[in-house]
Amino acid sequence: MTTVPLTAPGGENDALEAVPAEGSGEVRGISDLAQRIVTATYLGHPKLHRSLVVVLAVLAVTCLIATGTRLSFLPLLPIPLLAIAAFALRRIRSTKDDHRQLLAWSALFILATLLGFWLMSVVARWVD
Repeated sequence: MTTVPLTAPGGENDALEAVPAEGSGEVRGISDLAQRIVTATYLGHPKLHRSLVVVLAVLAVTCLIATGTRLSFLPLLPIPLLAIAAFALRRIRSTKDDHRQLLAWSALFILATLLGFWLMSVVARWVD
């Protein structure tokens, strides 16, 4: 059985030299990949913010119409989650150059919107 040393002769570690420098264009991890996807998507499409606002408004109006149609307050349950998504969307708009905050607020927006949409379907089954 042979053994392989973890460091190069002389104590120098070649693995540290293989790490790319900042801004070199290489992706080093899942968070870096997610940041690049969110940044390219959001900054590359300026009308995306307006369309996301319209989607949140349509979901909120749907909840309000369902409240009147079903004569129950249960369809109002997703409204707080949609409000959190709207707040996160507002914070996304105010983030300029900090890509980490853009990723965090985008993740909160997506999570709150999906949970609100899921809760809408659950409430629809309860009321039906």
